Amino acid sequence: MTQFQRRILVVEDDAFMGSLMAGALNNEGFDAKLALSAVAAKRQLKSFDPDVVLVDIDLGDGPNGIDFIQVVRKTHPAIAAILLSKHADSTSAGLQGAHIPDGVAYLRKSLVHDTRALVESINTAATGHAEHLRQDKDSKGALDLLTKTQREILHMMSLGLSNREIAKQRNVSLSSVEQRVSEIFKAFDIAPGDVVVPRVEAIRRYMAINGVPKR
Repeated sequence: MTQFQRRILVVEDDAFMGSLMAGALNNEGFDAKLALSAVAAKRQLKSFDPDVVLVDIDLGDGPNGIDFIQVVRKTHPAIAAILLSKHADSTSAGLQGAHIPDGVAYLRKSLVHDTRALVESINTAATGHAEHLRQDKDSKGALDLLTKTQREILHMMSLGLSNREIAKQRNVSLSSVEQRVSEIFKAFDIAPGDVVVPRVEAIRRYMAINGVPKR
């Protein structure tokens, strides 16, 4: 009797990392193939007909992982979809406002400790329980103390933007941004002093949770 193999399409623009993931999944009994871009992955949807797509959120030039997942959910709703990212959420990945469709899993690379954990996540998503795999919605420690607007401004601060530039891009007054920044310091219990620079300390805490943001 032929043993059933789940077909996994790994979509990763880093050929080395993608090959490692596909190879590890093949060793675990899956039939895994690699696509290096969203465009190449779209072609594989027909020719390979995967059961699961495992997609890096950042695919370099061209459509990103969320763009590709949105297409998959519309055209191939039976395929289980998993986003994989080194970033804590889509905002810190530089995709502020991007919509992750319902029924799509989001795994943070820092929380996937080994191949077995990845295999378990794939099997969970493949059996229709991706809602249990939204690690972008997990508690983010101190960041949970901030409002959505405060987190967005802190993200912009982590990109190296000045308060004036943040105000310009958000189309608000400079004083409004300055007030939000002060609120961030207060939420983090960071007081001005000789020991730390509040802005640097707030950014340091943000990056400790979300990683280095993508510009």
